[in-house]
Amino acid sequence: MTDNKHLSFPFRIDSNGRSAQVQSLEAHVRNELIQLILTNPGERAFLPEFGGGVRRLVFENASETIAGVTKARITQAISRWLGHRVTLEDLQVAIDNSTLEVQIQYRIAGTKDSRIMKFQRNGEV
Repeated sequence: MTDNKHLSFPFRIDSNGRSAQVQSLEAHVRNELIQLILTNPGERAFLPEFGGGVRRLVFENASETIAGVTKARITQAISRWLGHRVTLEDLQVAIDNSTLEVQIQYRIAGTKDSRIMKFQRNGEV
C-alpha cells in the first residue's frame, strides 16, 4: 500500500478550491475506521450492510451482553470492510458502571506499528 494522498473524511473543499486530502496513510486509515465504527448498518442507501453501529449504543443499557454484541459487530465490520487495509490485533469492550469503552488496537496492512483508537460512552440511559 502506498502512502499517496487520500481524500479526507468528512469530504470538504480546501483553501485551494480542491477536495481536501489527508497527508498520510495513517490518517486516512484512522478516518476510515472512525467512519466504519460510527456508521449504523442501514444508514447508507447503496451499502445497507456497511457500518459497525457503535452510535446505537447510546440508547442501550451498559451490560455484559451489550459488550459481547459490540465486540462481535466491530470485529465483523472491520474484517468485512477494512480487512484488506488493517489487521485487528486486539479489541476490548469494557463496562464499568454506566460507562462503555471500546478500545481497538490495529495495524495498517504492510506496517509493523500498532495503533490504538478508543470510543467511550458515559452516563445512564
